[in-house]
Amino acid sequence: MRAGPLTLEGRVLLSPLCGVTDSPFRSIARHHGAAMVFCEMTAAEGVVRKNPRTLELLEYREDERPVGAQICGAQAEPMAEAAKVCEGLGFDSVDLNYGCPVRKVIAREAGAAMLTDLDRLSHVTRAVVNAVRIPVTAKIRIGWDQKSINAHEVARVLEDSGVRWVTVHARCRSEKFTGEAHWEVIGQVKEGCGIPVIGNGDVKTPEDALQMINRTGCDGVMVGRGSFGNPWLFRRAGRLLAGEDPGPPPTPRERIETAIAHLRDLAGKKGDYAAVLMRKHVAWYVRGLYDNSSLCREVNHANTVAEVEELLHRYLTRLEAFPVAEGIPGEAPDRGVSVGAAPNGGPPAVAVDEGRLLEGAGARGHGPDAAP
Repeated sequence: MRAGPLTLEGRVLLSPLCGVTDSPFRSIARHHGAAMVFCEMTAAEGVVRKNPRTLELLEYREDERPVGAQICGAQAEPMAEAAKVCEGLGFDSVDLNYGCPVRKVIAREAGAAMLTDLDRLSHVTRAVVNAVRIPVTAKIRIGWDQKSINAHEVARVLEDSGVRWVTVHARCRSEKFTGEAHWEVIGQVKEGCGIPVIGNGDVKTPEDALQMINRTGCDGVMVGRGSFGNPWLFRRAGRLLAGEDPGPPPTPRERIETAIAHLRDLAGKKGDYAAVLMRKHVAWYVRGLYDNSSLCREVNHANTVAEVEELLHRYLTRLEAFPVAEGIPGEAPDRGVSVGAAPNGGPPAVAVDEGRLLEGAGARGHGPDAAP
């Protein structure tokens, strides 16, 4: 799949998600086969003002390439200037967020609010496209609500404005992250525009990715929540899309060892605060495994990286000493996370309140009013 000069070697991408897709997460996703990764959404105003907390979200490592930045805003000038900053930082592309449903973003007429004013959408998009030489892409929702689904119109405006591909999260703004994704709208967008279309929404297994492409004709798949604690999904889905056997799901040892590697990587930047940041990730890595709720409770009270790593090692020892045929659904420690069993033998489903994650991340520099 191509976006101007940018060529991707696969068709399964990591979606930007606030509070989750930081550098360690992106590095793991790339290591496990993600064709491209994106930094967390950043507010254009914060980027232009060089807010330290905002710029921290744009830090990446070479092993993450191809890597894109994602910016959010409602005005042409700051969006264009923010895109220039991202280009100067060496990003492979810049993505325009026209889908965020969170109230604090909507209140600034940004995110999904841009879907309600196609003239402004075109003006802002053209300003960004004309400001940079790197490919500009966009991520949208299917509309403001069920009565105003306009993804096909939005996609045509974006194509005319110079966007190289459009990602469609197949839910409207009012649905946030609830209910079933409306994949049929992805198909309608694909039929109506000449640029690549990437589908997003409810891809939790390799079979989901294949079904989405078969049903909609989309060119690629972007995975968000389905990758939480399950980076193996990228390579397994990629293999299935290439007509190969996707291979087995990860073993408990692979899951725990990846969680430990994730913890250590995060600790390199955050020190012992990584013990707190890893709580939701540990819950995702062990969902469906035997007695995972006990581990999550212990991790939730750990304050150092060494404590969390020791807890993970002890948990793995218990798992391998007393293997069970089927995982037992447990509860994750974070209020924004709930865990349950998944179909098709894949990792159990996890529902995440992205609004909570985004608002928490906003305090760290997403919002344009974040402290400098």
